[in-house]
Amino acid sequence: VLTLDRRISRTAEGKFVMLNGDIWQEAEQPSTYRTRTTKDTGRLLQLEAEEALFGCDRLLIDPSTGTRAMHRTLVPFEVAEAVPLLGQEPCKPSAALYWVLTQAGHKLTWTETVRARMPLPDERTTLQLSDATPILHVTRVAHGTDDHPLILEELRFGADRVDHASAIT
Repeated sequence: VLTLDRRISRTAEGKFVMLNGDIWQEAEQPSTYRTRTTKDTGRLLQLEAEEALFGCDRLLIDPSTGTRAMHRTLVPFEVAEAVPLLGQEPCKPSAALYWVLTQAGHKLTWTETVRARMPLPDERTTLQLSDATPILHVTRVAHGTDDHPLILEELRFGADRVDHASAIT
């Protein structure tokens, strides 16, 4: 079992570092696309249903254990318009997105939730899980200076393969 440490720290230069960020490798090229909020993503981003978003999906793999994780980043169009670098490259790694947001003047805070559920068929296939294995679905919302949600990250992995640890400093 792999312990996934989701801590976010800052370097002396103000850049963001995610402790476990370096152990995961991209199993394939990230996919950038346009999408719309769902009931769940809209609630987390404090947006109505069907609001426009940039999406970025990554399939990650831990080289030492073979553990697979699905990572999704969602950036509302209104945030991308206010922070042009996000609209130009919404598929940056999380730490780089946080840096872009702070350079735009935001003081970031985060909220994170974790829930266990049975996987959808495509999640089961992508994560290479047996039929009886639940997934952990972690959502993290980065909030700006005014506490308004700026980006949403989702991370999904087999609950039998990863322990989740989180701290934001």
